[in-house]
Amino acid sequence: MKATAVADEKFAPVMTTLVPAGPLMGVKEVMVGGTVTTKSAVLVPVPAELVTLIFPVVAAAGTVAVI
Repeated sequence: MKATAVADEKFAPVMTTLVPAGPLMGVKEVMVGGTVTTKSAVLVPVPAELVTLIFPVVAAAGTVAVI
């Protein structure tokens, strides 16, 4: 007869759920600016080797969708 070793019991992870709350009371850290991102109004030419033309995907004729 074969003897089978008994495995240790697996422990279930502890799960906790917290209720969302506002900021803690007290002094808050002041966030100081940084850099400001702006959009350039000037178009910059790009070499043709770096441009990929894309087109919208069109379904084949006769393809229908029933929703």
